[in-house]
Amino acid sequence: MKNRNRWIIVLVIACLSVSTVYAQKADSLFRQFERRFELLDSIINHPERHSANAGAALSDNKIVADHYDRRVVDSVIDNKVDARISEMKNVTGLTVNGQVYGRLDEGFGLDEEDALSRYKGKIQAEIRWNFLKSSIINRKGKANEIRLQGDIQRLEYKRENIGRWVALQKELFRNRYDSLLCGVLTHRIENLTLLSTTQSFLLMQGGISSDDLLNILNEKAEAERLMATIIRDYPASSDLSNPSGIIVDIDSTRLISFICEYNTGTSTVELRRRLLDQQISNTSYWTTLNLSPFIRYSYYMRPKIPNSSNVDAGASFIIPLTLETAKKRKAMKAERAVIDLERDRLIREITENVRVALLDIERMNRSIEGEVKRLSELKGYLSVRREAYDNRIGEYNYLLRMKEYNTYLLCCERLLSFSYQRDCMLASLQVYLPDVSILDFCVETQLKADRVKPLQ
Repeated sequence: MKNRNRWIIVLVIACLSVSTVYAQKADSLFRQFERRFELLDSIINHPERHSANAGAALSDNKIVADHYDRRVVDSVIDNKVDARISEMKNVTGLTVNGQVYGRLDEGFGLDEEDALSRYKGKIQAEIRWNFLKSSIINRKGKANEIRLQGDIQRLEYKRENIGRWVALQKELFRNRYDSLLCGVLTHRIENLTLLSTTQSFLLMQGGISSDDLLNILNEKAEAERLMATIIRDYPASSDLSNPSGIIVDIDSTRLISFICEYNTGTSTVELRRRLLDQQISNTSYWTTLNLSPFIRYSYYMRPKIPNSSNVDAGASFIIPLTLETAKKRKAMKAERAVIDLERDRLIREITENVRVALLDIERMNRSIEGEVKRLSELKGYLSVRREAYDNRIGEYNYLLRMKEYNTYLLCCERLLSFSYQRDCMLASLQVYLPDVSILDFCVETQLKADRVKPLQ
C-alpha cells in the first residue's frame, strides 16, 4: 500500500513538472508572438516615415544610351579611316622600270646585225604612268567607301557595348531588388519560423492535426529557397508603412518609329546598302583597262663605234576581252536586293519584339497597380483587426493574426517582383536605342498605398 501511494505521488509530481514545462514553453511562445506583433505593427503603421519605394523611379537608376567611352572608339576608327584614305591617295600609278643586259652571241658568230646597229650591252630606264589605276580616278568614291566601312565598324562596337551595359543595368536592378526583397523576406521567414515552432509544439501536445503544419513548412521552405538566391546580406526592413509602385506609360508610336529608323540593326543594314551602292559605282569597265603613257631612255654600248642613246615616248594599253565587270555589277545589284529584303525583315522582327515587350510592360504595370491597391486594403484591414485585438476580452487566435501579417508581407514581395520584372523589360528595350535613353519615351506615375478608412 505504501509503495502504491509512493508511485501515485511520483506520478502527480511528474505530471505537475510536465505541466510546468508546458506552461513555460507556452508562455515563451506567447511573448514571442507579442514581440513580433509589436514590431510588425510599428513597421506597417508608421505615422511619419516613408518607406523605400517598392519601385523606385527609373530615372534614379540612370539608364543612359551612351554606355561606353565613345571618344576612344571614334578616335581609333577615325585614325584607321584616315590612314586608309591616305594610303589610297598615295596610289599614283607611276612606275619606274629598268634593265641592263649584254649580248652573248658575238663570240659565236651569230650576230647578223651590221656594224652600225650592232651593240654589246644596253642600259634602259622607263617611267610609266597607269593613270586609270591611280587615285586621281574616282578619288571621292573610293574615300567614301572607306568611310562607310568605318561607320559600319563603329556601329558594331556600339551594338556590342549597349548589349553589355544593358546586362549591367539589369544587374543593378537585381541588386536593388534583392536588397528590398531581403528586407521583407526576413520578416516573413521569422514569422513562419515562429508559426512552425508553435504548430510543432501544439502537435506534440495533441492540440492540432499536422495538416496546417505541413503547409507552413512548405511555405517556409519556399521562402528560404528564395532567400538563398540573394547573394549579399541586407538588413530587415524597418518601415513598410507606405509601400509604393511606379507605373510607366510609354509613347509606343513614337518609340517604335524611332527604333525602326535609328536602331543599330537597321542602321547597319542601311550602311551596308550604301556601301554596296558605292562599290557598284566604283566598279566600271574602265577600272579593268590598262592605258599607260611612258618615256623610255636607252643607252647602247657599241664595240667599234661610239656609244649611243635615245629617248622614246609612247603609250601601252591592255584591253581585256571579258564581261567580268558587267557580271560583277549584276551580282552586286542582286546582293543589294537581298539587303533590302533583310532590312524589311529586320524592321518587322524588331517591331513585333517591341510590341510584345510593350504589352508585357503594360501587364506588369497593371499587376503593380493591383498590388498597391491590395496593400492599401490590407493595411486598412490590419488596422481594424489590430483595434479589435486590442479591445478583445480573453484570448484570441495568435496563429491567425500572424498569418494576416504574412499576407501583407507576401503582397509586398509580389509588388517588388513585378517592379523588378517591368524594369528589366524596359532595360531590354534600351538595346534598340543607340543614342537616347528609353526614359525619353516614358512618363512615370507614382502609386502609394495610402491609409484607407477603417472598415465599418
